[in-house]
Amino acid sequence: MAKKRRSKKSQKQMKKVVSLILGLIFVIAVGFFGVESGFIGGDSSLVPLVTDEKAFSMHVIDMGQGDALLLSKDGKYALIDAGETMSPSERESREAIFAYLDSLGVKKLEFMLLTHQDYDHIGSAIDVLKRYDVGTVYDNGVEHTSKTYENLMLYLLEEDVNYKIVRDGDRISSPWSGVTIEVLSPPQDLIYSGKKADVNENSIVLKITYGEVSYLLTGDAEDKAEEYILSTAANIDADILKAGHHGSSSSSTMDFLYRVTPDVVVISCGEDNDYGHPHIEPLRNFAKFTTADKTFRTDIDGDVVVTTDGTEYSVKIRNSPHDASKIFISGNGVKV
Repeated sequence: MAKKRRSKKSQKQMKKVVSLILGLIFVIAVGFFGVESGFIGGDSSLVPLVTDEKAFSMHVIDMGQGDALLLSKDGKYALIDAGETMSPSERESREAIFAYLDSLGVKKLEFMLLTHQDYDHIGSAIDVLKRYDVGTVYDNGVEHTSKTYENLMLYLLEEDVNYKIVRDGDRISSPWSGVTIEVLSPPQDLIYSGKKADVNENSIVLKITYGEVSYLLTGDAEDKAEEYILSTAANIDADILKAGHHGSSSSSTMDFLYRVTPDVVVISCGEDNDYGHPHIEPLRNFAKFTTADKTFRTDIDGDVVVTTDGTEYSVKIRNSPHDASKIFISGNGVKV
């Protein structure tokens, strides 16, 4: 059963996150995901342990070495990043996003927020806009000369898509009752490396809160962005952390984690990726705050869904059961 969330200041260490055997609802037929770990795949959805009809879920989609997070509540959906990657192929990573959204019957996205301009976060954005009804597109407004980003901006202009720039201090208009979405970074005047605004460091960082439970979503924010957030004295205490930059050593510093004190960590990274993600440094840091049973990786666990009713929260994974023995081993084979 799900563990009730107790007072965070006094009972933080008593929280338990239940990782249960994956339950799948059969929707159409065995298809994209195939049969895996003895469960029926295809157009199916990961069934959360917390099944309250008003529950809020973060779905970290396994799409290879990139990012795509679906948020859902009240039958309404939003997408954080829509990446593509060469591992698996662009087509496969794009289809992974589409298969996941379609399995839930998603027709409309209330918004799509692109944390920053890297290809592995925006590569499928135009395809998403063509396939689904998207209410608003948010990004950080950093100038970028990649053809992918230029084509996206041109598409937004030509199709008259509602587009907004957000930075620290802004709030995303929440489509879900009881859910707040705060923007913690980038700063209004951005973070620079030399004369150019740094793409990763200016990733949009969000704190999403529903009742007593909070999620911190960090894009590819690195140590400078973390330093900036710490300097603002913002309340970044959160139960669930979506790890920065695919578990890179450039992110998830100890100073930052001391303020976050995460109970659950989710890392989005591709199996056998060329970057060696996740790196050993952040894994060692995570191990000081949580356990391998409560740390999840898309390269090992597949899709990861963290659901809350505002008091309890639970984790479900595609590749059940969760193999905790593999979690704290870096992409290049170093063990914590």
